[in-house]
Amino acid sequence: MIGSFHALDTLNDVSPDIARKLVDTLFRQTGLLMISAAAFVLLGAIGFIGTGSNWYLAGATVAVATGAWRLWHTYAYALHPVSAPPGTWARRALMSTLAAAASWGAWSAVLLFEPEKDFVIVVISAQAACVIGGAVRNCAVPLIAAGQTFLTMGPLFAICVTSGNLYLSLLGVFVGMHIAAALALARFLHRQALQLLIQDEEKTELVNRLERAKREAEAISQHLEVANRHLETLAATDALTGVANRRVFDLTAALEWRRAIREQTPMSMLLMDVDHFKAYNDFYGHQAGDTCLREVAATIRSSLHRPGDLLARYGGEEFAVVLSNTELDGAARVAGDLLAAIAGRRLLHEASAFGHVTVSIGAACIPPQADAAVEQLTALADAALYAAKRGGRNRVHAVEQATVDPATLAATLAVANLQTI
Repeated sequence: MIGSFHALDTLNDVSPDIARKLVDTLFRQTGLLMISAAAFVLLGAIGFIGTGSNWYLAGATVAVATGAWRLWHTYAYALHPVSAPPGTWARRALMSTLAAAASWGAWSAVLLFEPEKDFVIVVISAQAACVIGGAVRNCAVPLIAAGQTFLTMGPLFAICVTSGNLYLSLLGVFVGMHIAAALALARFLHRQALQLLIQDEEKTELVNRLERAKREAEAISQHLEVANRHLETLAATDALTGVANRRVFDLTAALEWRRAIREQTPMSMLLMDVDHFKAYNDFYGHQAGDTCLREVAATIRSSLHRPGDLLARYGGEEFAVVLSNTELDGAARVAGDLLAAIAGRRLLHEASAFGHVTVSIGAACIPPQADAAVEQLTALADAALYAAKRGGRNRVHAVEQATVDPATLAATLAVANLQTI
């Protein structure tokens, strides 16, 4: 029967967490230990008072000693449960439990000399209760439960079956059945407890994996969001100058134009061109030309102070600025500031008559009209830019059209596009 129980070494066959939980049950039953010790002491006191025999007094003393030993282990475990591995604590529980069980088993000798059969019945009943209680209490480690069962009831079983008395022999049969029942109960409870702990551990591990997967998914989502924002920024940014590209200009201009019509607010636009830029490239080289465009874009960007103003690279050496809710006078002032800021950089341009990099700026404003389109404002700004360059460059030309004449604008734009600037 005992061979079917695992040894203490099986604690190594489960996870450390499960092993710790199994051993933990051995030291969390102080109340049951106190009851068992009290019953042992009470039997010894009753026997000593009734018979005056020191044998009973010795039994009570042993009960106090073994109970104190087990309580000391319980107290030590409560203070420092991780001071030793689970197997060490299980061995300590095994020693103190077997010592107490052996003391209980010694009480079986009462059958040999105690004439008071009522007291014998009390002892046998107490032993039976102790075994069942121990099987339940120590089922976490079956070796302890089995050892307690055999040491407590084994001597009684041996005395009964070897007494030669028919009734005691019959009692021995029942004691043997009681031992088998206690062992089966301990084995069953151990398996159930182990199964529940394993299931709980698997659930915990599953929850932990799900949490890790959730955190990883969130991290991936954040990375993707950052990457998407970066891609959106790249898609909206001119690679050379770092300002908005032509696509963003077209979308923003159309959006602001619809808002201007809806709110009946003026809208202006600036188109500017770096003067004699082809000569700059021919004289300094294309790499220097790229640097020049970056410097011009940075100067324009730092000179625009309203967050809603959009600067975009319109194409080649041309830049555009969308000025929402801005009349022509305001647009002209902004253009003048930009002109002065770029000239103030004194970027060397030996191929220009000015000796430094300059720009020509066309400023245009059209009052919002339902039958007008933002392309007409762009065409008017382009015509104003042509006029600024024709007037000698390094200047601002501002124009406002109160009523839109599409035919006139189209003709002006055609002339501007044919003109070599």
